Amino acid sequence: MERVRSHLSLIHRLGQLVTSIRKPETLFAQITHLVYTSLGFDHVQLLLTETEQRRVSLVHAAGPHAEALLAHGYSDTLGRGIIGRVAETGQMWMSQDVTQDSHFVGNALLPNTASELALPLRLADRVVGVLDIQSDRRDAFRHNDVFLLQTVADQIAPVIEQHRLLAAERQGRELANTLADVSRIISSRLDPRHVLEAVLLQLERVVPNRGSRVTLLGDDGRMRVVAAKGYPDNELVKKHSFLPHEAPLSRSALEQKETIVIGDVRLEPTWTWQPGTKQIVSWCSAPLVHGTECVGWLCVDWPEPNFYNFEHGRVVRAFADQAVVAIENARLFERRRELNDILEYKVADRTRLLREAHDEIAVKANELQALWRRVVDVQERERKRIAHDLHDSVAQSILAATYQLQTVRRRLGGDVEQNQRLIACQATLDASLSEMKRIIYALRPNVLDELGLVAALENYLSVLPQGESLATSFLVEGSAIPLLPDAELAIFRIVQEACQNTIRHAGARTLVLALTYNTAEVVVSIRDDGIGFTLDDARMGLGLVGIRERTQAVGGQISVSTAPGSGTEIIFCVPLEACAV
Repeated sequence: MERVRSHLSLIHRLGQLVTSIRKPETLFAQITHLVYTSLGFDHVQLLLTETEQRRVSLVHAAGPHAEALLAHGYSDTLGRGIIGRVAETGQMWMSQDVTQDSHFVGNALLPNTASELALPLRLADRVVGVLDIQSDRRDAFRHNDVFLLQTVADQIAPVIEQHRLLAAERQGRELANTLADVSRIISSRLDPRHVLEAVLLQLERVVPNRGSRVTLLGDDGRMRVVAAKGYPDNELVKKHSFLPHEAPLSRSALEQKETIVIGDVRLEPTWTWQPGTKQIVSWCSAPLVHGTECVGWLCVDWPEPNFYNFEHGRVVRAFADQAVVAIENARLFERRRELNDILEYKVADRTRLLREAHDEIAVKANELQALWRRVVDVQERERKRIAHDLHDSVAQSILAATYQLQTVRRRLGGDVEQNQRLIACQATLDASLSEMKRIIYALRPNVLDELGLVAALENYLSVLPQGESLATSFLVEGSAIPLLPDAELAIFRIVQEACQNTIRHAGARTLVLALTYNTAEVVVSIRDDGIGFTLDDARMGLGLVGIRERTQAVGGQISVSTAPGSGTEIIFCVPLEACAV
């Protein structure tokens, strides 16, 4: 009876733990320690399955050898040994004498094991982990112990899955936010060096690395590192160039457009060392694909073996897609600057031929406008693609997780306490899905294509954060006139950038957007009562540069009125002659 009371006390205390501890590391430590101290076995360990890698890995242990075991680490393939067999089959395994058990695989750090009991942590038909208990005595496990420990395992499994779902949700949200940040950086910066360095900086937020590089194929057929971060001498790394055939792995990237993950480059026979990169052990690379051509690759590295996995490769590939847009924008921007230099030279050289010089200016101006429109077109196509990718991958994953939670709730039946926790978890996923939809809308507002400019602006203002901090209003004067898609998109993006500047920097209480249609032009005004700024200090700001260039691309004009403490008003006019349908 005393042992039964001890078992019931253990179950009660375990229930308190799983409802009060939020950090998974602390929870795992408390579970193993509680089972160890309550039942008196020699060693208790908790292991989780990694389905994609088909492995089961130790997350915590309790007992005399636990510290050494945790320091050394332990993992094994599914199906191997008692633990691997339980993780693969989902069936409990008890060995009262391991010397007579052909499935037992000994561990040098646990030399005195005489009997072992492994219980699956099941969630529906999935095995999320294994609770393993070992003793230095034969026949150490009683029937009641097995029943109790399976009850403990059944309590642990849903909690582990909940922590996994929360971690996946946080990771997905961070990835979506980072992709949105990278998209904004690409939209606001055109200098090649600044764009690529910014992409590498953002990449570190979601893919840990000690070093990262962007390598491009030059016009002369040689590969060059154009951006590097995290190496002892980044400039040395960037000085190196080589022909594609000199690095065998180049073929997988350039020709086959494959994402490559290498656990230990020291064991890779085709690996070639480049100057300044001796720190590399684990390596992950994704091709930079523009259209049907691969122009280079983006890679990250870590100084320990087997650090990167398939998920890291997927994220690096997403960033590589962003880098391609940055490279294309940068090339167009360089071409634009070259054309400007040529234009200035010809104007200065041919002052005697005023008419010819004037014609040359007009031609080059048209080329510049075409280049800018191409830049905007590339950006918008990429925004649309990213929005679709987020909708089809991350958003769908969140929906799938929601459905799984609903299944778990139905299986729990009348367990009110567990049901409440799952409801809270589902609310978190719902909020994440709403945030994901907001990000997708910011990347590509479908309502602009479907209902037009006025509806799109009204909808955009409605989703801005409002309340005590900011109140918004939208005024429309005159009869709305259909505009060309490029003009409507330019107006929407200018309003979007101006409103985001107000939210991020102005500290305003009110924001008023006015749209006026008259017989000659469309006038847009964005006014706030924020802190304002000195216009000379912000004249070269990236936000204003982007707004001016978008306005000029559709033949419009812009004016900015502001002063410290007096708020800000941005007015831009687009002539109907250039933009009406």
